[in-house]
Amino acid sequence: MPKKPEKRTMSKSLVILVLILVGTNIATVSYFLFLNQSIPLEDVPLNIADIVGENAAAYIGRTLTLSGYLILAAGNPLLVSIPLYFMNNSLSSSNCVLVSGSVAIDLQSLVGQQVHVKGVVGWADQPTHLLGLGYMSHKAVDSASVAISGCNDTILAPLALEDFIPVIDPLPQKYAILYSGGIDSHWGYYRYWNDLIWMYLLLLLNGYDSDNIYVIYNDGIGETEIMPVDYPATHDSMDTVFGILSSEMGPSDSLFFLSTNHGEYHGICTWEALDPDPLNQTEVQAWFDSITCNYTVIVMEQCVSGNFVSYLSASNRVIMTACSVDTSSFSCDTEGPWDEFAFHFMTAIFQHRINGDNTPVWADINSDGKISMAEAFGYAATMDSRPETPLYDDNGDGVPSYLGNIIGTDAIFGNSIFL
Repeated sequence: MPKKPEKRTMSKSLVILVLILVGTNIATVSYFLFLNQSIPLEDVPLNIADIVGENAAAYIGRTLTLSGYLILAAGNPLLVSIPLYFMNNSLSSSNCVLVSGSVAIDLQSLVGQQVHVKGVVGWADQPTHLLGLGYMSHKAVDSASVAISGCNDTILAPLALEDFIPVIDPLPQKYAILYSGGIDSHWGYYRYWNDLIWMYLLLLLNGYDSDNIYVIYNDGIGETEIMPVDYPATHDSMDTVFGILSSEMGPSDSLFFLSTNHGEYHGICTWEALDPDPLNQTEVQAWFDSITCNYTVIVMEQCVSGNFVSYLSASNRVIMTACSVDTSSFSCDTEGPWDEFAFHFMTAIFQHRINGDNTPVWADINSDGKISMAEAFGYAATMDSRPETPLYDDNGDGVPSYLGNIIGTDAIFGNSIFL
């Protein structure tokens, strides 16, 4: 039996990007320190690594200039040492600083570029040691003429709803759960909302009744009114929803489940102000085991989501994860503020690119006019250009397959399952 895929090493292109970013920072600081010593000390750019960590408290109240790459994350301007940390959900107090206060409007035009921001250092969130920089002024770095894509996390307008009439198939009943925990307002990126709302619309287009779609999101408050949010992202909410489904669902019904946002080895992240503990693998397994249905489709976008395959595998379940058991998942690189695997999965279902250009895509391998879950996975895994390894299982053996290595009878059951 083939071994599980090993963790991918960083690609050559990413290594080159990191070296370029580090080299740019070193050159910038060297210029101000050694070639232009007439600059006031508070205007000499420091790197994020210079002020975070154990010495962070020593900088509180100081006016200084900080050099980093500008990110917009859920409306929050952040300076990060390397944009990759934002793209693969590994931002922390050790590699980013929140820019606060009355930020100049033209700063947003520099998203994805290296900038110098001057301000007063303070705590953005002292319990997590996240530093903030009270904005005073900024300057673009001359060498940063090209913005790195994927750094602007915004809410996207969904598909046009004019004259939209959902097709509802009353029998059998289709149910769905869309989940995003978000952690808090700093880390609840808008791309997670975009993942959910576009999946919500695709479910409606495929005959799901909105009353049977349960949206569990952040603190329970949505970003727009187009998709209703039913519950906050907590254990209690999952207990409530699966309690409802265990009493309502029967052997002819189906369940679709999508989770996005942050993940860790211990499980799927929640909204921590309401529930600090993640949804761990055995808890999620128990929830799915509590319902009776014909089949379940489980799509997991969060980091290290591959850990869930062995827990959730069953003969009537299609499981796909954005990444393997020990790697991160990523945002889109060029398509817009979605997550990479989720974007391509939804594009396959829609059979057109969902980012507005309406370009048809080919995912219907057997040309039957509809997209099976196995076909959707195959397209998404093929188009996924991030350093992540999507996994797939639908034969109940708990051994995941990946693109180009379909194990045993994986994909046979999934080719008969549709939204």
